[in-house]
Amino acid sequence: MKKEMTNIGEISKKNKAGKNTTTDISLYELENDTYLLDTPGFQTIDIYEIESRELAKYFIEFKDYIQNCEYVSCTHIKEEKCGIKNALKDGKISKERYENYIKIYNDLKDKEEHKW
Repeated sequence: MKKEMTNIGEISKKNKAGKNTTTDISLYELENDTYLLDTPGFQTIDIYEIESRELAKYFIEFKDYIQNCEYVSCTHIKEEKCGIKNALKDGKISKERYENYIKIYNDLKDKEEHKW
């Protein structure tokens, strides 16, 4: 897929980055039921409607290894006999994706624990 170049404004003195001048949001279909959302100017998307215990189901590369977890309530973080962690050790899941999972999991868990 070829992406058009985005115009950028002056370099920000505050963060030393180019200022994005585009406002169009684009949705690209990569595969069936797999999409990429290009949101110029946004660095994060709020996904707090997902519960931390359900997060692993949103990581497609975890799908084949979840059934290898010893516990149904496995968080895939601190448990010893975890199918996800074993797949990570075997190089079947990328370290970067797993680290992203942990970060998002912790953010969701923190949000759940601090609900008013």
